[in-house]
Amino acid sequence: MKKIKINRKILLGIPLAIISFEIYLGIVFGYFLGKFLSGKRTGQSGTIKSIVLNIGNHKLHMHHWLLSLGILIFNFLSSFSLPFPQFSLSFFGGLMIQGIFCYSDWHKIFIGEI
Repeated sequence: MKKIKINRKILLGIPLAIISFEIYLGIVFGYFLGKFLSGKRTGQSGTIKSIVLNIGNHKLHMHHWLLSLGILIFNFLSSFSLPFPQFSLSFFGGLMIQGIFCYSDWHKIFIGEI
């Protein structure tokens, strides 16, 4: 008898899908859109270029997970509400998850001197 191997990531998503399918879809779409549009490896540029700001003698790398976090914080602190809130907020959460878990340099926001 052949043993079927199931990916753990899929199993972890099952309870979330049972609780809210809309949140589950938002996270999945956000994760895979981030995976599709960003670089395949750390340091490699993707379809959409990263935003890098020159601040004094340093560069500020605005990772997509950091931009998503900013959007989420803005949404929670202001009266502004995204359309389809559960899906939208979980979509940005999925982008954050992808940006943090797929790259070893996710924490490097300030890049040395210019």
